[in-house]
Amino acid sequence: MSVTTKRTTSYPMTAEGIPDYPLWRTDTKAIVGSVLLAVCFSINMQITERLDTVTGNLVAPIIGVPAANWLGYTFLNLWYPVTVIYFGLVGGLIISNFNPIIAVLTATHSLAWAFFFFNMAWAIPNALLFKYWIRNGYRLTYWRFVLTCGVGQFISACVWFGLMQIVFPGGVWWGYIVIPLWNFIMFIPGGTLGYYFYKAVKNSGVLE
Repeated sequence: MSVTTKRTTSYPMTAEGIPDYPLWRTDTKAIVGSVLLAVCFSINMQITERLDTVTGNLVAPIIGVPAANWLGYTFLNLWYPVTVIYFGLVGGLIISNFNPIIAVLTATHSLAWAFFFFNMAWAIPNALLFKYWIRNGYRLTYWRFVLTCGVGQFISACVWFGLMQIVFPGGVWWGYIVIPLWNFIMFIPGGTLGYYFYKAVKNSGVLE
């Protein structure tokens, strides 16, 4: 007697090799999966945000701005793409706002309250862009994946730049450019890590 397994989802398969999940996915699996990924991201950030705070304090005497978030912007690309690819905008909003709550409560960073804005500036446009690629039959190649991360990173870095003008006035002018630019280019190592993490998750089928 043979035992056969049946895929429980009714979503059609895409050229990327994953189901064509809806952009606004509210099923229990999506919500629970998003929360679990958000918890993993927050654990990651408990370390990186403290290191970023040290970095910010080191550069503050030079540029007059005690802020840096380069490690946060690196590892963001590890957890966010998988979340928005599988769980859409709902997943993006959950993972974007879960960690800032923890960061504010534990005071991990001088701009912890602003992470709500930075994170959503990455997650929302990239949830839309990743969905566009997948739904229209494109494969998420290394370069397409990393450059998509770069789009969200650029928007998020622009939000960082704007808030720095308000929160930390009086620093040298180039300081307001160097830090957002440094944060932005972290999409390259971050997107690379994220791509291989996504491939491992996809091959495992654990989120399908």
